Amino acid sequence: IALVHRPRYDDWSLPKGKVEDKESHIACAFREVLEETGYTPVFGPEIGQATYKVDEEKKIVRYWSARATDAPVAPVDKNEIDEVLWLEVKDARKKLTLDDDREIVDFFIDFGVDTTPLVLLRHAKALKRTDWDGEDSDRPLDNLGQLQAKRLLPQIYPYNISEIHSSDAYRCMQTVEDLSRALKLNCIVGLDLSEDAYSKDKEVALEYVSTLMDKNQRVLICSHNPILPKVLKKLVGKKYFKELDSKLEPAEAWVIHHRDGEVVSVDWLEAPKI
Repeated sequence: IALVHRPRYDDWSLPKGKVEDKESHIACAFREVLEETGYTPVFGPEIGQATYKVDEEKKIVRYWSARATDAPVAPVDKNEIDEVLWLEVKDARKKLTLDDDREIVDFFIDFGVDTTPLVLLRHAKALKRTDWDGEDSDRPLDNLGQLQAKRLLPQIYPYNISEIHSSDAYRCMQTVEDLSRALKLNCIVGLDLSEDAYSKDKEVALEYVSTLMDKNQRVLICSHNPILPKVLKKLVGKKYFKELDSKLEPAEAWVIHHRDGEVVSVDWLEAPKI
């Protein structure tokens, strides 16, 4: 585990930092880890949070499990972090200054490592059906949806996605167009992810997603409500599904973290802030 020493506080802690304007929490976490350790992280599940007060102001810190790349790629600001130390778990627990950080390490141990993400992304905001005269499958994103699509990269980049799959609906393909280009990935169009296929057979999308999970690749799927909630409910079970929001708003996503065919956890990704 990578610990950082902050000369301002003379303490050993886990990397963390403050969210910038219109920055999502996961984008902030990715940026701060890179800035404070020099390593590009590949994210796994969210593993917990710490809450404390500073000058009567409540602060909440969210933590994710992440794997470092092979070598540091960015310089570290020595005024902020003057030492990065890699330790085995038991030694890291002893070295940490705060008990809250030790609790996060314990959560990390419980989750384990080597999970694979499957991102279930609802398409960005589309034109209303009543404002569109053509085929529904050709209905495009509205102005807000286009902005959401252009700002998806910071949400998704931390997961190091290797494949992007989309429904054949134009609003879905339009949602992942800029993302695919930025990640240099060709979008794979899956007819079984479409609303038309779902109306004919409620199970085809689940079979499609299950096949991708079996391949153990880091995949993003862009599709629709109610298809994505149906898939998630089948994968995690009715009891766990009740604890989650039953549907996604435009440009929101669930991230299923799985290992050896078993779902370990499910995270929710907010829509990009506009």
